[in-house]
Amino acid sequence: MRKLILSLLIVTASFYPKASAKADGIKYSRVMTDGVILYIDSSLTMEWFVLPVGYYVKVISVGHSSAKVEYKSDNPSRPSAKGYISTEHLNIVDQTPNTLFPNLVLTVNQNCMLFKDIDMTISETVTQNSTVDYYGLTRKHNGETYIYGYVTTASGDKYVGYLPSSAVYDFTPPTLPIEPIEESLESQSAMEQSSAVKNGLGNSLQLVIIIAVSVIAISVVYLLFKPSPSVSKDQALTDGFYDE
Repeated sequence: MRKLILSLLIVTASFYPKASAKADGIKYSRVMTDGVILYIDSSLTMEWFVLPVGYYVKVISVGHSSAKVEYKSDNPSRPSAKGYISTEHLNIVDQTPNTLFPNLVLTVNQNCMLFKDIDMTISETVTQNSTVDYYGLTRKHNGETYIYGYVTTASGDKYVGYLPSSAVYDFTPPTLPIEPIEESLESQSAMEQSSAVKNGLGNSLQLVIIIAVSVIAISVVYLLFKPSPSVSKDQALTDGFYDE
């Protein structure tokens, strides 16, 4: 009996949906458009870098014009970036996404300078073949595009900061495809209609089977209990019990 109850509990538990971000008290916001900037300050004046389209930030708190968020917090071996985005770009999702942040590691193709601050005043020398865990891109006052990332040098030193995009081998900035809302709704509607048709066909087939089985059963009962017209009542009762 205990084994039966345990089996029922296991089977029942397997049908429960995965916990949502809302149930866990964690909220994620999706980057839905290009050019969403992560800022260092809540007044949104110090630009950090541009977040990749389609990926997510974890929402820590929401203010009047800005929300405090955390980016790249899925791996304890690298530092996460805690900053602010405009509330205009908040797109809260209910479920915990399967892919939160881009996973892109770049290789430095030359000795270059890494800048540790947004004003490009504090620098370190990074050697060729160092690697960069990609966070995002930004364009500085000189018009050049820089990568912001977590750098591991060939000698094992680790830094976070800006590198010129020309200092790494060619790459395509990562984006996570966003399914159009209209297409999603149409697809969902089509699935619902298909399911309704299948259910209707299934119910009709079951009704036909039930009617067919009922007709056969009635026919069998009628044939079993129908008396033969050529045999008298007494003969019918005694046939088979006495030998001549």
